[in-house]
Parts: sequence; structure tokens; C-alpha cells
Amino acid sequence: MPIVNEYSDGTGIVAYALRDADGTVVSRRNSDVRMYAASTIKLAVAMAVIKQVDAGSLSWDETIPATHEFESGVGGRFSLLDQDDEYDKLFPAVGTPMSIRDLLEIMIDRSSNEATDMLLERIGLAAVQELCRECGMSLLHIERLIGDIAARAQGRPNEVTADELSALMLQAVHGDWTSREHRDVLRGALSRQVYPVIADELPAGTYWGSKSGSVTGIEHDCAFIGDPDGDDLLVLAVCTRGYEERPAQEIIRTVADAVLTPYFPRIATY
Repeated sequence: MPIVNEYSDGTGIVAYALRDADGTVVSRRNSDVRMYAASTIKLAVAMAVIKQVDAGSLSWDETIPATHEFESGVGGRFSLLDQDDEYDKLFPAVGTPMSIRDLLEIMIDRSSNEATDMLLERIGLAAVQELCRECGMSLLHIERLIGDIAARAQGRPNEVTADELSALMLQAVHGDWTSREHRDVLRGALSRQVYPVIADELPAGTYWGSKSGSVTGIEHDCAFIGDPDGDDLLVLAVCTRGYEERPAQEIIRTVADAVLTPYFPRIATY
């Protein structure tokens, strides 16, 4: 049965964009269709945090007390503990000091929503919007914290397209927007992703890192494939809307297999 909810009208759609190391789109379909971003927006959040570390307005060692509660964008507060599919079950006890670096890493590698919202409250949504503009994104944007149901109900979306998501990932791991040291922090977190989908189709030993996103009716994954410093680097973003989780993930893997297989003989491995 097709999924009908706030993210989907029940019409299934698949979008993807494959880029090479130069940024050239070598294959795409429906790549400019806007979709709910789910956790893929965390890539932009991570980059905005790193930009503030670069600027000296934030330190990796700065700590913030762990919390599940946050200010809503439309007034009042909300708790991720009230949403079974939103809270981080591995998150430490409330009040535990957490460093900016640790928050960034768990936001990416295990997709912690608490870590994301703590970082967003620290740097502000405007910092992420500015990062998106600086990176040339005109459609990818964030307007609320993760789990802010009240703001979502008032029409504040977090959106991506496959095209801009692939472009952002390429800049994240291959661009000169930050220092090599800080870019390596992000690369490392992406390579430890615990919810890979595209990576399931890669030959053993292939360099890769990714950021996926999932809610009911939405399944996305965006991965870099190959040495991020090499000329053989590829970035693939696949976004789906209107499908149940398992069929959607199978679609993503099928797209990955179809578009990446011709490149496997020359993609760098460890």
C-alpha cells in the first residue's frame, strides 16, 4: 500500500544524482524534486558547526549539558523522549557534559537527534542557512529543530533535493571550505555511519562514508565512494518518497548497483 502522511501523498518517487570528483553530474533522475530532508540535513549542520570552529566562535572542547528538551520554533518546549522514534537510546544521562566534537560525531555516525538539536541551539538555524547559501544551495534548507512537531505543523520544513545533497556531500569531503584537519573529522564520522544503505552495494574494502535519513514514507542516503582525495571519487545521493522502509532501501540499493557498477574496477579501495 502507498504511504500517505505529511511527507507523502502516496505517490512514490525516486530521485538520484551521481557526481564525479569535479562536480559534474554524470547521471540523474528527478534530482531537483524537493523532499523532506530527514537526517540528511545533519550534514549541513555539521559543516556549519565546523565553520564556527574555524572562525574561533566555537571550540571542539566546549561542553554542553546533555538534554532531551528544546525550545520550539513556535514557542514552548518539546521533548524528544515523547517521540519513540526520535530520541537517542544511547544518549547519556541528562546533565552530562558533552563536547562539541563528541556531539558532532554522534550526530553523524549514529544520527543522534539530541546531539543535532543541542548543536543547533548553540549555533542557531541561521548559521546553517548561511552555510547552505555559501555552498550554493538554493533548495536545501532547515527551518526547525529535529522533532519540533509544532513548528512542522505550522509549515516549517527541512528540505533537500538529490542534486543539492550530492553537491553538498562533495564539498564536505572534497572541497576547501575548511582545514584538512577539520575536514578529516567529518570524513571520519561519515565513514563510521551505522545506517548505511548505498554502502551495502560496494565491493569489500571500498572507501566510503555516508549520511542517511529515514522517517515513515521517506528513505534517503548520500554517500561518497572512493578516496575523497582522489580523482576517482564519486558521490551518489538517492532520495525516495512514498514507499515503506524495506522496499525503499531496496530501491536505493538497486539504483546504487546500476549506476556505480561500471566504476567499480577503478574505485580506490583500502
